[in-house]
Amino acid sequence: MPKRSAEEKIEYYNYKIKKLRKKHPENKRRHNGAQSEHNEIPPPTSPSPDITNDEIAPPVPVSTPLPEPDLDPELLKALGDANDDVPAYGPNIHTSLEQRWDPILKKGLQQEAKEKLLAEYAVPENCKLLKAPTLNVEIYAAVSDLVRNRDKKLQTNQDQLGLGITAISKAMTLLLNSDDKIQSVKILTDACRILADQHYTQTQIRTKLITPVLEKSFLSVIKDEDRDETLFGSKLSEKIKASRAIEKQGLQIKKTQAPKPSTSAPATPSPARNRYQGNWSAPPRYPSSNRGGRTPYRTSTTSRPLPYRRAPATTSSSTRPSTTGANKRA
Repeated sequence: MPKRSAEEKIEYYNYKIKKLRKKHPENKRRHNGAQSEHNEIPPPTSPSPDITNDEIAPPVPVSTPLPEPDLDPELLKALGDANDDVPAYGPNIHTSLEQRWDPILKKGLQQEAKEKLLAEYAVPENCKLLKAPTLNVEIYAAVSDLVRNRDKKLQTNQDQLGLGITAISKAMTLLLNSDDKIQSVKILTDACRILADQHYTQTQIRTKLITPVLEKSFLSVIKDEDRDETLFGSKLSEKIKASRAIEKQGLQIKKTQAPKPSTSAPATPSPARNRYQGNWSAPPRYPSSNRGGRTPYRTSTTSRPLPYRRAPATTSSSTRPSTTGANKRA
């Protein structure tokens, strides 16, 4: 059936409306009254092109949250202290200082610069406890090499902490005895460098203690990664996702090699041996040559029995006949 055109549809609906008005004349009156009221209402004015739709829309009322009432001090005390996950930081230090400490905290001091810096300071004679205590000789001989090496590393780190405190003490002594501000700042700077390098050393120790328990494929993700507020960097999760995506894409584009057909003839399977099923028969008791008669002894295949020999009779003085009686009889 062909579709009707728009004019045909309009004529068709007008015909229907007229037909309904003839059946229900009261609807015709209502329709005429509503049409007269509709004619009295002025048509809406079209907005000017300079006004946008956002300006025409009515403003949305924003509900302001009501302020929470203050709790009683006794209730706050009963709730306990609030624990904040975010650490509380202090006031900022000078930008020049921050630019000098951050590289040391991330990378540490160079070995040559570190040895030269530590050689400038020595533990004061009147405060010998700033030097790390050495391990007793008796304990040194009793423990293993692993324990000795570990204690040696800890002793080196402790000595460096002592030299940092020594440098700070030297600067404070200089400020107390004189007003040499430049020399005091220089010594304090050296002390901060020593302590910052020791801070970096402790970070490396923590990293080495954790990495052995991780997967080998994961070590390439955290390799040569600078620390920040976290030990392995705050962007670790993003790097893990990126490494997995790269690994997945590499497996997709990797060419799979078909197995090469073997040139040699396939080996024929060896026939299965017939296994004897049943009870195992015992060996014959006598050899086949002497089945009719009995042998005095069983022959052995491993060793041949020695012939029987009679032991020679031994005479003793007690068994010999006495010659005195024979002589008497004679």
